[in-house]
Amino acid sequence: MVNGAMVAPGAPALVPLDDGLVRGDGVFEGLRVYGRRPRTLEAHLDRMERSALRIQLDFPRDLIRGEIGRFCAEASAAECGLRVMLTRGGARVLREEPLLPEAPAGWIVLPVPHRITPLLVASKTLSYAANMQAARIAAGEGADTALMIDADSAGILECPVASFVWLEGDELVAPPLATGILDSITRRLIAEVTTLHVRERSVADLASADGALVISTVLESRVVREVAGIASYDPTGSRITDIARALREACLTAGPEAAREVPA
Repeated sequence: MVNGAMVAPGAPALVPLDDGLVRGDGVFEGLRVYGRRPRTLEAHLDRMERSALRIQLDFPRDLIRGEIGRFCAEASAAECGLRVMLTRGGARVLREEPLLPEAPAGWIVLPVPHRITPLLVASKTLSYAANMQAARIAAGEGADTALMIDADSAGILECPVASFVWLEGDELVAPPLATGILDSITRRLIAEVTTLHVRERSVADLASADGALVISTVLESRVVREVAGIASYDPTGSRITDIARALREACLTAGPEAAREVPA
């Protein structure tokens, strides 16, 4: 869908050649659609609006909400990923995306050094070239995704298009939002479905962790079986798979207001 007009499958999508495309100047959100209903819609709109505010971009929230509803009703798949983009010139582009297959054997993640751009802290902008390069580096090494590590402090950050959490005894640990990583909606949801204590910490001995998960709205979760060169885990371990299963059940029932974010 471009500016409210559906594009037929296989037809060219004519998008204005504004600074959103020329310079990656704009914002986006990735949602997951269940039975033609987008999960945690208002939470995603909240975050998209904050990202737009961060780069001084007008955000037509009601218009975009309405277009998402119409798009989901007409998408080719009742369950799919949905990318919503807003460019500097005001172009609105919605794209249906296929879901990745399950990975029962677990994922391999490759640590890749990275520095978060200070001007884009906690923003989900179209300027995602660094994230995509990290993903390409990981794929080139045979990994499923990258785990971005702060190039200066060696602290754990996030994956290119997902968050990373790990299990230490009775604690589920996640990198601090203060590092500038994205405020993950799924991370908020996962904190609600576990009885474990959830804490923030960027430095960890992953080799001694009891398991890890890559989580996002579209992925839900992928159990990690290896952090390349650092740690290996049992992807069938009951504690980590119980968390993944509880998250899956929560995702299936999460309504538009679930896990809504409150700005700090």
